[in-house]
Amino acid sequence: MLSLALASVRLRWASFVGSFVALACGVALLATSLLVISATVGVPDQGRQRFSEAPVLVIADLNVDFTPAGGGDVQPTQVPAQPGLPAGLLAAVAATGRTVEDHTFYAQLADGPRDQVGRAWSSAALGGYRLTAGTAPATDDQVVLGGGRPEQIGRSVRFVTADGPHTATVSGVTGAEAFEHAVFFTDARAARFSPAVGALAAFGPADAVRRAVEANGGAGVARVLTGAERAQADPHHAEVAARLDGVQTPLGLSAAVSGGTAVFVVGGTFALSIAQRRRELALLRLIGATRRQLRALVLREALVVGVLASAAGCALGAVGAAPAGRWLVDHDLVPDGFTVPVTGWGLLVAGAIGLLTALTGVLSSAVKAGLISPGEALAEADAERTSRAALAFRWASGLLVLGGGIAALALTARGWPDAAASVADALALLLPIVAGCVLLAAVLAGPAIRLLTALPALVARLRGRSVEDGGGIVWATARQSALTAFRRTAATTTPVVLIVAFAGCLVGSIDTIDRAQVTETRTQLSAADLVVVPAGTPGLSRTVADRVRAVPGVRAAVITPTSLMAAVDDGQALVPFRAATADPAALAAVDRLPVVAGSLADLGPGSVVLSRTWPGSPAVGARIAVRLADGTPRELRVAALLGTGAEAVQAWVTDPDAVTSGVGGPALAERIDLRLPPGADRAQAAAALRTAVDGLGARLETPEQVWSAATDSTARDSWNALLMILGLAIGYAVITLANSLVMTTGDRRRELSLLRLAGATRGQVLRTVAVETLLCVTAGALLGGLGTAISVGGSWTALTALVGPTPVLVPWTVMGVLAACCAAVALPAAVLPAALALRGRDGGGILHGAAGPA
Repeated sequence: MLSLALASVRLRWASFVGSFVALACGVALLATSLLVISATVGVPDQGRQRFSEAPVLVIADLNVDFTPAGGGDVQPTQVPAQPGLPAGLLAAVAATGRTVEDHTFYAQLADGPRDQVGRAWSSAALGGYRLTAGTAPATDDQVVLGGGRPEQIGRSVRFVTADGPHTATVSGVTGAEAFEHAVFFTDARAARFSPAVGALAAFGPADAVRRAVEANGGAGVARVLTGAERAQADPHHAEVAARLDGVQTPLGLSAAVSGGTAVFVVGGTFALSIAQRRRELALLRLIGATRRQLRALVLREALVVGVLASAAGCALGAVGAAPAGRWLVDHDLVPDGFTVPVTGWGLLVAGAIGLLTALTGVLSSAVKAGLISPGEALAEADAERTSRAALAFRWASGLLVLGGGIAALALTARGWPDAAASVADALALLLPIVAGCVLLAAVLAGPAIRLLTALPALVARLRGRSVEDGGGIVWATARQSALTAFRRTAATTTPVVLIVAFAGCLVGSIDTIDRAQVTETRTQLSAADLVVVPAGTPGLSRTVADRVRAVPGVRAAVITPTSLMAAVDDGQALVPFRAATADPAALAAVDRLPVVAGSLADLGPGSVVLSRTWPGSPAVGARIAVRLADGTPRELRVAALLGTGAEAVQAWVTDPDAVTSGVGGPALAERIDLRLPPGADRAQAAAALRTAVDGLGARLETPEQVWSAATDSTARDSWNALLMILGLAIGYAVITLANSLVMTTGDRRRELSLLRLAGATRGQVLRTVAVETLLCVTAGALLGGLGTAISVGGSWTALTALVGPTPVLVPWTVMGVLAACCAAVALPAAVLPAALALRGRDGGGILHGAAGPA
């Protein structure tokens, strides 16, 4: 049977081209995704790092031990903020040999980058810094510039730290290092800027250092790092790891979508191939082949095509890995220098999945092949054979999946509206909607085409003409052909539905979520007159806040970010939540927080204001167990509850120690919301505020400018992630659309010859094919738009319950462009094969075997 399958593929290769192309493209996309994902697992060697020259490194343990509710294994959970090392431990490690304390803090030159840091000069040697000119800082008013120029020596420079602006004289410069931008101070001044010690470099025996650490708290207090482990203490290493981890989720989703699409597409392509060979398979039954043998033949054909297509797809995936890596770098999704090595296991996994996809996709076709009766070989012509059972199955499966998706949306909007504010939850909710639309595409294509052609038909009736004459002979023929050729219409419409619905649901839902978050910010700032925001700095210093508060008559709410950790999933995991600190009186006077229970006036030391989506849904007055940003356990009383759930800040506190003030010094404020007194001169107050923050890395903006910046930021970040998810799947679906049209149009020689025999000109026949194709594409776009409306409407309903009135964003432009692209691909894919089939045919082709191979 295998030899027969090989001969069948060799002799009937044209029937398998579509399946080969579809599967090869699917394997190529999957291989590329897997190779890129494998490249993001683990941080590649970054070369010299901050502590490369330290033989042994002691750092604070960033994990806290969390015991799940009901017992179970203790789970080490990382805390958001790094605490400093205890003084006793520092002394114990110093007794083992020479040590160097690392004091790192925020220090940015007036023209320096946002990520610039200040460090003690004694720790410069730990990263391999060497003076290229000048001398080390000898007094507190001297600094050494990392990556500075010799001509800067002796000049006065201005820099900003968390407590405000300072000046110093440049005493020396070092060579530039890729892992950081540093300014070096005397050890004494660095210790004043940041008293906490973030890392301790030890030059004594590693075993002695470990014993000293174990004797002073051990695990849970500090960790000892040697060898390659030392990179874990470098912020640059952590940043690279975080960025690589950030692209794994959309890449994994893209691979999953591509794999699922491949199964669907390959299954449809094989089904189309089997339908085109129905008489041939019936002849095999006529000469004695059993149903089991036909099924085995089809499966072996799929195996042959699968092996060849998987090999070709792996080769294409290997070629596409490098461009995919460059695209990620160009869009700033991964660090510079990111490369995608071609690994054998990645290609092997992709090839195996491709082969499994081919066999899975052909199972239904193999069953259908076994049901072919010998009598069909005697049929005069191929005809559409769509049984009632097949139609009933399409209706049942499509309605079941779509109905389940709609029910999930309705339950989410009613019972768990906060889930709609999560991108991950939104993606999980939209996939059943897309799948249901795709399953129903074949059976809904006819009604959609009838709806599209209703206007010409109505005009025809008003003019007293027949419905077929509503748009001329070409229009009538194309309409009737699209309505009767079920298989061809379904093959054209389904990829369009997949493209438009998937893109529309994904882009629309995420855009609506982003806009809801912007609406939250807008609502909060609705009473504010002006806002102070960072200008080229990571935050606002204490001096900025003090000077703004000193402006007469201005009420200022200084918002400083922090984190609170709480147990989720019925106490099974400990996760950080974004929180902020602010003076409650100023917050109530300047901002508009949607308090639904309790009062902001009750917010004070030992209390917290929570979003209603906080785990466990605590009531006002209840006490909740949390951990501060550095892992310190704390019990807080709930002072008030907020009535929304899409906000970026989910908890408000006033505790001074809730602000990160360990390693790196005091935290920087992220925003200062301002309200002017009634009747104040806005221009005069704005001028005074601009003067107050001038030269401090801050600028004055209106609330409208803050909203616009938030909109631009969320749109940019979301679009880059969407491109990764959408790009591969849509590209694959477009290829499938062209492939299906080439297969079906090339098989229409008999039908096209009949049109010519009936008197249609060659131009009329080609226009008929073009109009029919456009009708199918438009019907697919219409059905995709319907799925988008359902998905986006569900997200919008839930988000409205969270944040109040918020705009619903349907991506009409994106959907329209994609529909136009589908039409641009579909037209030549349908018309060109038809033109080739009509070459030299004058209508008599039907009498000379027009139905056979060309």
